[in-house]
Amino acid sequence: MNETLISACQMFLIPATILFAAVGVANSRGLKLLVCFMGVATTGLWAYRVWYWAGLSLLDRRTALGLAGLYALAWIFTFLIQLKNMFSPGYNRR
Repeated sequence: MNETLISACQMFLIPATILFAAVGVANSRGLKLLVCFMGVATTGLWAYRVWYWAGLSLLDRRTALGLAGLYALAWIFTFLIQLKNMFSPGYNRR
């Protein structure tokens, strides 16, 4: 696998993982929603960077896009749940 691609994926993987922990320790609805939005944006930038990377082999591109896509789906799901919880009448309003 391309060493530069590995470094680029780590550059996005580490913040995306740290943001998952930040969702768990956030103590307000707005902060959780903001962290989720930042996670979606980070993985979006990651997928965009890999998609337009010139000179990648097909296998490297698919592997990196698969990893970015996995995180993107997790973040989108988390963001939608937080959005639903913000407007849900039975949600604990802290």
